[in-house]
Amino acid sequence: MKRYSLLLAFLLAGCSLLPGDIAFTPAPSPTPALSAEETARAFLKAWSESDYPALYAMLAPSRQATIAVEQFVARYRDIAAEAMFKSVQTNLVATREEGNEAEVKFNAAIDLYIFGTIQQENTMLLRREDGRWGVLWTPGLIFTQLASGGRVRFSAAASARADILDRKGRAFTTPQTQVVVEVVPIEMKSENAVLSVLARVLNKSAANIKNEYAKFPGDWRTEVGRLTPEQQTKANLDALNLPGIHTETTKDMRTYPRAQSAAHTIGYLNQINADELKEFWNRGYREGDLIGKSGLEFWGEPYLAGTRGGKLQIVGADGTVSATLAQAPAKQSRNVQTTLDIDAQEIAEKALGNRVGAAVVLDVTNGAVLAMVSHPAFDPNKLSQKLSAAELRALLNDPNDPLVNRAAQGAFPPGSVFKVVAYAAALEKGGYLPTNGFEDPGYWDGLGPNFRKVCWIYEDTKHGHGKISFSSALTQSCDVVFYQVGQRLDQIDRNLMPNFARAFGLGARTGIEIADAAGFVADPNAGTWRPGDPINLVIGQGNMLTTPLQIANLMAAVANGGTLYRPRLVSRVSSLADGTEKVFAPEVKSKLPISAATLASIKDALRRVTTDASGTAFSAFRGAKIISAGKTGTSEAPPGDPHSWFAGYAPADNPRIAIAVIVEHGGEGSKTAAPIFREIMEKYFALPSR
Repeated sequence: MKRYSLLLAFLLAGCSLLPGDIAFTPAPSPTPALSAEETARAFLKAWSESDYPALYAMLAPSRQATIAVEQFVARYRDIAAEAMFKSVQTNLVATREEGNEAEVKFNAAIDLYIFGTIQQENTMLLRREDGRWGVLWTPGLIFTQLASGGRVRFSAAASARADILDRKGRAFTTPQTQVVVEVVPIEMKSENAVLSVLARVLNKSAANIKNEYAKFPGDWRTEVGRLTPEQQTKANLDALNLPGIHTETTKDMRTYPRAQSAAHTIGYLNQINADELKEFWNRGYREGDLIGKSGLEFWGEPYLAGTRGGKLQIVGADGTVSATLAQAPAKQSRNVQTTLDIDAQEIAEKALGNRVGAAVVLDVTNGAVLAMVSHPAFDPNKLSQKLSAAELRALLNDPNDPLVNRAAQGAFPPGSVFKVVAYAAALEKGGYLPTNGFEDPGYWDGLGPNFRKVCWIYEDTKHGHGKISFSSALTQSCDVVFYQVGQRLDQIDRNLMPNFARAFGLGARTGIEIADAAGFVADPNAGTWRPGDPINLVIGQGNMLTTPLQIANLMAAVANGGTLYRPRLVSRVSSLADGTEKVFAPEVKSKLPISAATLASIKDALRRVTTDASGTAFSAFRGAKIISAGKTGTSEAPPGDPHSWFAGYAPADNPRIAIAVIVEHGGEGSKTAAPIFREIMEKYFALPSR
């Protein structure tokens, strides 16, 4: 008895049962059946929450017998997707109930992505079946116009794609009408004659052409190539009139008249893929549509393509339109005017030539990109069309990665170009002066005799720079001096150099409109920071990575007095419909954390790089009509030769442009990159418009 008394006490107190005790659970109270109005409200709430299985559960059993839950859910989801539902809001207006029948009037506000809100007054019928109220569902509860059957169809309307222009309005892209060349095999009187003509006209092999149509039935019309109207005329119209060849279909296409020029910056179009379709579906894009894939074509998609409009209609099984639910006009596309200068772009491309590398030219006063070159490049005209499997494999497997924009996405050790940053950190935070003297015997044992580090001139001369000032060490790129400085700065604060690197724009994306790499600046507080790490860092080696764009922007900030701009490629977006413009103004990211005296010392040392006989690039700039300032860099890139860098600005006394050049595995910066820099500079300032 005592045990049961305790159990009763626990139950009365709401406490847990003792181990081994049996719980006696009272029977649950029956859930009260929903009224007709409550059922209707629950149905409308589930609709607004897109809970389609819950909707199905509230159907009357007689209606559930006519449609499976999978079909029901698919119907709702398909209509919501096709109409591009944004939200559904409902309001119950009135309920009338008679015996086992009920009628509920409600309003629905269906908000659609392209068309705005459709307001509908609707009526829901309910019936009491099997002891509960259920909805006598028809598709008319989604849109009243579906009550008599049919399906929802969206027909898109799109503006013609606008163009990408240079700063003077010269086109990087143009529309072009192309003739679609198609074949119908069963109509051919002589397959060999047809293949012979098409191989010559389309510049394809007969075997490849046949492979394109052989996989389809013989009575199908299959596209095998495209021609411009001019090409069609030159190709001999009589030949193209052979039985089995059709050329009556035309298609408006995007073309790139400058082919590979600025290809990485401009980008290319191609058909939308499955992942993109998920993102762009509610903007009216559908399978088969073209979309910007890279560069400014990708960034400018909302402007270049405009905003899609169209019609939302109810159509029958035979395609007859029974009702128009909504319609909206397409909004006009807009031209994107870039900061690029086609003349500067061509100069930089010719200067770099066939070398694997990159070059960037910036306006130092506002961050505008005047030229951006990456080689090897690709032809966007080819990428914008369907590539064969072999062509795609060749492109993707090319060891020189022609699809990578080396100027913005290529991450490389900066080599001795980084000494500009280390020099600034030393003057600002390390207690150094430009006049501080050093002794360079050609080697440095600061990490111990087993870890000797040598100066770049030691291997050839077996001696160092001797007695040298700190300022001259920057001009002559003396490694031994910077080894000592790097070690000392790390002893003061191991975050000092990394923080200065970040303040000069390294280790982070620049904010430019196209895809770019952040590069890498080591964090001494993450992982192991070894004694040799700051020694590598101070000369731009080790695991540090930078992009040519970052380096050009760094030099532009030095040139303009310390302002680090966001590099930009777009100056304005212009409406073709009403002439209005959206202007993209220069944007200041930050100020370099250096004094006017430090900046003046850096600029003096960089000027002497090209003008003083001891400067590392003196030979490359001997006799130059325009005086420039800059820094050489030779960054180790095993197992190949070092990468060749030169970065700087011109004119030295009144800077207008900053240039960064890198040649992968090009050897010494003074011998490969510096002459390219000089050629770009001199030809740019020789342009008539300058």
